[in-house]
Order: sequence, then C-alpha cells, then structure tokens
Amino acid sequence: MFNKNEKLPSVILFDFGAVLVGLDKQRCINALQQVGLDNIASYVDEHRSEDLFHRLELGGSAEVFCREARERSNGNPTDAEVAWAWEQLLTGVPLQKLQRIRQLRQRGYRTAVLSNTNWIHWNQALRDFFSIEGLTIDDYFDHVFLSCDLRMVKPDPRIFEAVADTMQCRFDEILFIDDSARNCEGARSKGIHTYHDPTGNDWIGLTATDEGIMKMMQGNTAQPSACIIGNFDGVHLGHRHIINRLKEIGQERNLHTIAVTFNTHPRALFDSSFTPSYLTTIEEKTALLRESGIDEVRVIPFTREFAGTTARDFMKYSLRDEMGVKVLLLGYDNRFGKRNMDEDFHAYEQYGKELGIEVLLAEAVDVEEQGENVRVSSSHIRHLIAEGRMEEATQCLGRHFCVSGTVVHGHEEGRRMGFPTANIMPQPTKLLPPNGAYETMVTVERSDAAPMQAMTNIGYRPTFKDEKAITIETNIFDFTGDLYDKDITIAFVRKIRDEQAFPSTEALRQQLIKDREEVRGFKL
Repeated sequence: MFNKNEKLPSVILFDFGAVLVGLDKQRCINALQQVGLDNIASYVDEHRSEDLFHRLELGGSAEVFCREARERSNGNPTDAEVAWAWEQLLTGVPLQKLQRIRQLRQRGYRTAVLSNTNWIHWNQALRDFFSIEGLTIDDYFDHVFLSCDLRMVKPDPRIFEAVADTMQCRFDEILFIDDSARNCEGARSKGIHTYHDPTGNDWIGLTATDEGIMKMMQGNTAQPSACIIGNFDGVHLGHRHIINRLKEIGQERNLHTIAVTFNTHPRALFDSSFTPSYLTTIEEKTALLRESGIDEVRVIPFTREFAGTTARDFMKYSLRDEMGVKVLLLGYDNRFGKRNMDEDFHAYEQYGKELGIEVLLAEAVDVEEQGENVRVSSSHIRHLIAEGRMEEATQCLGRHFCVSGTVVHGHEEGRRMGFPTANIMPQPTKLLPPNGAYETMVTVERSDAAPMQAMTNIGYRPTFKDEKAITIETNIFDFTGDLYDKDITIAFVRKIRDEQAFPSTEALRQQLIKDREEVRGFKL
C-alpha cells in the first residue's frame, strides 16, 4: 500500500473540455450556420482562441458576446439563438467519469476542475451535465477554477498558483490531467505532476487504483518514434511518398510512427483578409493520415502563442521530450518554427544533432501534365480544382477530390423533373470546384454499399433565379431511399459543362437527360 502523504497527490485537478465533457465541433459549426453566424463558424473549426471567443474565456459577458456575434452575422439571430448555437459544442459528461470522480473523493482525494471556458458553457454544464440523480457540482468537486472567473487562461503560471493557494497544498501534491500538452508543460514548470490525456479517456482506468495514479504521476512515457510534420492538406501523392518513407524507417528501426499536423493554415492566424480554402477538412485530413498506416496522428492547435515557439524549442519540448522522437523526416520544402527566423534544413539538422534527433530530408514528387513534369503540391492541386481540372487533380491526389456533408432539404425542383437530388452544405473553409455540372461518385457514411454513380451541380441555380448562396445538388443514379440527415461523400470524377441558365424548366430537364447519358457512357 502506498503512503499517500508522501507519494500520492492530495489533489487531482481535471481539465473540463475534452477530459471531462465531450465536444462536438461540427455540431456547433452547423448550429452557428443555422442561425446565420457563418462568419464566425470558422473560429470553431480552426480552434482559434483570439477575438470574441477569447474575450469570453477571459470573463467577457454573454450579452457582449452575443451582440458582437450578431454584428458579424448574415442573418438576424437573437441572443438566445447565439447562446444556443454556442452551447452545441458540448455534448455532456459521461456518467462513468462522474462516478469515477465520486469514487476518488470517497478514497480521500480532493478533486477540482481547471478550465479555459466561458460562462455560457459553464452554466450549461451546471444545468445539464452535473444534475444527475439529485446531485450537484459540489458532489463531484471541492473547487472549480474557471478562466472566465480568474481572468487568465492556461498555461499562464499564475493560474496554477491560484489553484495551489486555494487548495492550500504544495505544487507537488497536485496531479493535473489535461488533453493539451502545452497546458501540461505550463503546470510542470511550477512543479505540478501532469498526465497528458489527448483522448480524455485514459485517466478513467488509471485512477481506479492508487498504483494507476502513481503511474500517472510518473508522467507519460513516450515510445521511441519517427515523425513527420506538415499541414498535409489533401494528403496527396507527395505526402504519401513521405508517409511511406516514414513507415519504412519505422519498420527498419522498430520505431513508433507519428504524423504531426495543424488545425489551420498559419496564414489564417496572421492575415485577417485570408479566407482558408482547404482540400481537406481537419476531420478528412486526420482520417486519411490514419488510413495511410501511420501509428499516430497528432493535431496541434495553431495559436499565436504556438506560433512564437522556435523550431529548436519545438524539437526539444514537443518532439523529443513529449513524443520521444528519434528521427524527424522533413519534406523537401518543409519549414516550421517561429516566423522571421532564417532557418532551413541545415539549421534543423544542427538542432537535431544537439538534441539527439536524426533529421532526414525526403525528395519531391513530380507528375506529368500535358507533356511536362509538374511538382505535386497542395497549392498546385488547389489551382487545378479552381479551374475544374478534376482528372489532373485526381492524378496528383492519388484519389478523387471529395466534398462531404449532411443531406438537407432543398427546393425539390429536381424531384419534380424526375431528377431528385441530395443537397449538402459543406464546411465553410472547404474548397469547392467552380460552378458547373460534374460526373461524381457518392458514398453514404456508415454504409457497406459501393460508391454510386451520380452527377452533381454546383452553382446558384440560374434557371430558377432564386438562390443567393451556392448549392451542391447531386442526382444519384438508380437510387431510391431517404438520405435526409445522412452524411454523404461526393467524389468528383470530371467536369461535364459550365453552369448555365436555361429558358425553361423543360429545357433544363432535357439537358439533365443528356448529362446523365454522357456520364453513363463515359469510360474511366
């Protein structure tokens, strides 16, 4: 039996978001768009902490937040609608987690929450997540520390000082559980024991025993690993080449393989006029990376604070100390670290020698286009898609370009013409091909059915002259069934024709018949 006074913590400190509460980013984005807040939906998608969301975390009032959000809206939402949409980010605290926290208290541990959150979310949590079987927040935690109350956010060292002072304990008597490696690093700088739990679920099993808690206090033990870093937008042939080389290194040297990527493009952080148009959403990108056979994918929120990290510090603290990186494989044009630093591969190589990380360089990948060799890159693929050159984009991606979304109700003109369509609304930062008609293949999420042949129209529906926003309408051949509220993925094979206005609905119907015949007769 352990001597708790000497070895085990007296306080177990929990992060709220991700470690306790479940988060559904896409549901929040959809809700913001539903009430006309498209202009700020991307802040949730990119995990950005600046501007109005950050002020809310620092104690800004819900009324001011709602007013500022309304000023940026393209509709006329009420305060209640703004707050409701923002609340959709939180899905609840699993009962298993609440039961384990009560068990910890019964075993003599003091428990507390430390969260970068806001009053809208916290009041929602008090109302909906902790009032189970007549219990309240006091039945689970001795104290709650909120950024919106303390007016400072993790990893500010002062916030950990406030915890120790209030709980009347030493730093080394605290075990802090957080999904953010950066927040854990801030706590460790004060002498607090930390456990980095990216999934928010590992701690449940470990806290079942004192032995497990002792293991957590000893910190996460990273496996020796080989690593690649990049935005990996599109996960194209160039990316797949470096991924395959990483897997070879991992196999040759018996190393765990990790792909480190970022939730947004760095330019989106510093250039307010920049509107991101990604080949892949963060969900699509991470799924493609995992499907490639890499052991682990880590997504780092690209914040202003992170942007100030030097390449050497990133290699030392994040790669070597946290991830156990022994080999770092870089793409031919890969750059990382603090802006305005004149660093290149040779600088990274030197840092690696000092830190015990072998830094290697992967060669570029070219494809032949119109008789010339062209370097495969995300920017080149975006250019191809922007011009509707879907077949050449497919060659560079190594797969069809895809757009996913939930099927929503449309105007049903297609159904009345004998061409029922599945209409989707993609994420606001997703790149779209230019307006026009396309041959496509459709996959229904969580379905074992093979991809279905279809044709998709992107545009403003000029024949009907009633659209202010772009629509994506897909007619799936020989399909009968209800797709409403289901998620589908549309793979773009080739462009058939440009968008055009027809003199009548019948003229449009005749063109759709021709489009369908052309798609059916085309041989890949």
